[in-house]
Amino acid sequence: MPLMQGYPYYLLMGSVLSLYMGISSHKYRKTPGRRYLWNLMIIVSLIFAATAAEILSTTFAVKLWWKNVQQIPLFFSTLFTYAVVKDYVARPPGGLSKRLFLFSIPVIFDILLISTDSFHHLMRSHVRMDTIAGISGISVQPTWLSMLFIAYDQIFSLYAALLLAIALVKAPRAYFIRNITMLAGFLIPVVTIFVLPLLKIKITGFTAMVILPATLTAYFTIFRDPNTSIYPLAKHKIFENMKDGILLTDRHDQIIDINAAGEMYLSNITGHSPGTWLGMSIHTLLEKHWNIRMYYKQRQEGDFEIELPEQEGTCYGATLVSTERNNVNTAGMLIIISDHSDKKRYERELVHQATVDDLTGLFNRRHFMRLVENHSIHGGAGMALLLIDIDDFKLINDTYGHLAGDQALLAFSERIQHSYRNKGIVGRVGGEEFAVCFFASDEWGALEEAEAFRATMGDHVVQLNEGQTIQFTVSVGIAYTEQHGATFEDLYREADEALYLSKATGKNKVTLRNQPIIRNA
Repeated sequence: MPLMQGYPYYLLMGSVLSLYMGISSHKYRKTPGRRYLWNLMIIVSLIFAATAAEILSTTFAVKLWWKNVQQIPLFFSTLFTYAVVKDYVARPPGGLSKRLFLFSIPVIFDILLISTDSFHHLMRSHVRMDTIAGISGISVQPTWLSMLFIAYDQIFSLYAALLLAIALVKAPRAYFIRNITMLAGFLIPVVTIFVLPLLKIKITGFTAMVILPATLTAYFTIFRDPNTSIYPLAKHKIFENMKDGILLTDRHDQIIDINAAGEMYLSNITGHSPGTWLGMSIHTLLEKHWNIRMYYKQRQEGDFEIELPEQEGTCYGATLVSTERNNVNTAGMLIIISDHSDKKRYERELVHQATVDDLTGLFNRRHFMRLVENHSIHGGAGMALLLIDIDDFKLINDTYGHLAGDQALLAFSERIQHSYRNKGIVGRVGGEEFAVCFFASDEWGALEEAEAFRATMGDHVVQLNEGQTIQFTVSVGIAYTEQHGATFEDLYREADEALYLSKATGKNKVTLRNQPIIRNA
C-alpha cells in the first residue's frame, strides 16, 4: 500500500512538529497554564521518534529495544497531560511539581520492570513481531500486573478530561470555545484507548497517532500561534515592535504575555532583571506604587505616572485596561507602559518658562504674585512685602554697557536668593525691581530685616568680566499686614509708595509705609 509505505515518515514528521511546538513553548515555561505544555510536546515528539525507529529497524532485538524505549515517554505523557490541564483550568495552590514526582513513582517502577530482563515475564506473557499492512512492529500480550499499571496511567487522562469538562461549565463565557476545543482534542486519545480493542486496530504506532490531535489542540488553543495565519502574524509583529510596553496578566496576577519594550521598562522601573518577565508576578511592579496597586486589585482602569527619584528626569506613564469588563473577578489586566520622560521634560520647561525669569532665575512677576496670594498668614505672625530697586541702574548700563548691567542683575539675584532662600519668596517684578515676601513678628522686625539687607548690598562688590568692579546701593519699600484678607494688590501698592519715597528722599534707604529711615548715601 503506497500510503502505508510512508507511514514511518509520517511519524517522523509528527516528531519534528511536536519538537518544534515544545521548543517554541519553552520560553513560556514560567507562565501559568503553559508551564508544563513544553514538556508534553517533547514527550510526544519522543513517542513519535521511538515508534518510527521501531518500524524502520530490521531485527527483532532492535525493534524490541525501541519498543521498550517508547514506553518511557508513552507512560509519562498522561501524567503531563494531567499537569497541563490542571495548570490551565485553575492555578494550583502549589506543589504540583511535587505531586507529579509522587505520581510518577509507579510509572518509573513499571518502566523498570519492562526494561529489566530478569523481571520481564511479570509484565508480558509473550512478545512477537507482527507485520500488518506492510508495517512490522513488536506485538506484546500484557499481564494482569501490566494492565494494572496501564489502568493507573490512564486515570490521569480521564481526570484531565473531567477537569476540562468542569471548566467548560464553570469558566466565563469568553473561555467556552477555547475550553470545548481542548476537551474535544483530549477526548480523542482517551476514547480511543477504550474502543481500540473493539476496533481491532493493531498497526504499530496507532496510539502515537491519536495523541497528536490532543497536543495540537492544546498548543494552538493555549498559544494561538501567530505563525498560523497572516493576520495574527501582523498583529504579533506590531505587538513586538511597539515602543510602548505591553503587559498582559491573568486572573492570578502573573504576566502571561509581554513585548520587548515591556521587558525593558519593567526592569528599569523595578530595578530587577530576571531575564524574562513571563510567568513573573506583577506585584513586583505594584509593591512600590500603592495607587496603581489599589486600582489593579479592584480591576479598575486608570492612568498613572511613575517617576524614578534615582533616575532624574525619567518618567513613565502606566495605563490599566480591563480585559473583561463583565467578569472583573476572573479577568486579568492589560498594562501599557509609555516613556513620558521627554514629555515631562517639555512640561517642566514650559512651567519654568511660565514661572521663572530667564535672566535671574527668580520667579517672574505673575508667578510671584500667585505665590504671595497663597502665602497665608499663620502662627500670629504678619506678612511683609519688600520692593527693592537698584539705585541708578541706568547709569550702570550707560557707563559699562548692557552686558555689565546683566552681570549686576545676576549678582544681585544671587545675593537676594542667598539671603531669603529658606525664609521667603523672591521674585523679579520689573527691570531692576525685585520683591521679597516673608513672615515677620511685627513691623519693626520687617524693618530690621530690610535694613540688614540694604546694608549688605551696600558693601557688596560686583566683579565684571572685563576685570572692572562696580558697587551699587538699593532702595527698599516695605508693606506689612496682619490681616488675613489682605490682597497682593493692596500690599504692592503700599510697598510701591514706600519705595517711591525712598527713591525721592535720596535713595539707599528703607521706608516702612510713609516713614523713611534716613541713611547717608
